[in-house]
Amino acid sequence: MDHPVDVSLLPEAARKALGGAPPLKMMVARGMAPLPPSALVSALYALAYSPDDEKLREAAQKTLGALPDAVLNGALGAADLPGAVLDDLAQRHRGNRAVIERVLRHPNVAGETLAVIARTADEALAELLATNEAKLLQAPEIIEALYMNANTRMSTADRIVELAARNGLTVNIRGFENIVAALREQGGAGVKAAREEPVVSEGQVDEAFRTALEEAKDVDLEAVQEDEEGAVQLNEGAKKVDKAISKMTITEKIRTAMLGNAAQRALLIRSPNRLVFAAVLDSPKLQDDEVLKFSASRQVSADVLRRISGDRGFTRLYDVKLNLVNNPKTPLTESMKFLNHLREPDVRKLLGNKNIASGLRNAAQGQLNKKKKS
Repeated sequence: MDHPVDVSLLPEAARKALGGAPPLKMMVARGMAPLPPSALVSALYALAYSPDDEKLREAAQKTLGALPDAVLNGALGAADLPGAVLDDLAQRHRGNRAVIERVLRHPNVAGETLAVIARTADEALAELLATNEAKLLQAPEIIEALYMNANTRMSTADRIVELAARNGLTVNIRGFENIVAALREQGGAGVKAAREEPVVSEGQVDEAFRTALEEAKDVDLEAVQEDEEGAVQLNEGAKKVDKAISKMTITEKIRTAMLGNAAQRALLIRSPNRLVFAAVLDSPKLQDDEVLKFSASRQVSADVLRRISGDRGFTRLYDVKLNLVNNPKTPLTESMKFLNHLREPDVRKLLGNKNIASGLRNAAQGQLNKKKKS
């Protein structure tokens, strides 16, 4: 949120104090003015951003950072405390759980403020945020922040996505429509009902998802390999990760692709479900080295390779183009697009690749013949 806001939005008592003589303003900046808590805190907020008087600004900043509990609680309990002041207090007291909880519950809190808190909230705060459906509907960015926060329960993530879909909201998560489609594929039942294994409670489902993320942290991309024949080779850590993934629902797999690590994505990219492999390629955590491995893989589907071929963000890398052309699983129309991007030595090597389509080898030979004539 941009600070400060227009002073006219502050409580009347705060505006009057701000319009007073310099000595009164300094009393306000030091927290000594006889004002109601909400007016005092609002006036302090305005002075803390004052561009005109450095002494007032410094004094107000110091006072705001060390408000007595009685003043702070009084202000947070006042119905007229502006959203901008709540946002400022949330930033200054981000380590004070009692303050953050009261900010979350305040009727004037802005969706922008809630979204910032939601990005790093612990499980309990995430649950508190997720129960305020009115705010979620007003500010879909809160749903985005909660979904992308690993501390948010999996069952809660499903629930808020369902809420957004039911109300026709578009949430700014790449591939959000696929998340909605996956939830509908599960019949809107959520993870508990969609899991194959019987579960006693939603809490068990949430714990299993949390554990799967945690246990994968020490397993890196190199734990998932392919041999010369294209068969997948997993070390012990990757086998454990793979087993956890095999028990997941589609929505759990999608969220794992978004929040998990490279090893989990290297396993999920091989899923036959388009919603799952699309989530891997949509993941904000996806790195270039992962895309390089995917583009060379003979275990991924042609649809994965087609999607990589069509993304300029991926094909800006020369080695991705080279891998796609050399990969026999890449659709011929996609391979041909990149043939003339390759360096001559790499085109020559193509002639010896017996796995690629003969049409591609012929095109490579034709390209070399053309260069020789020119």
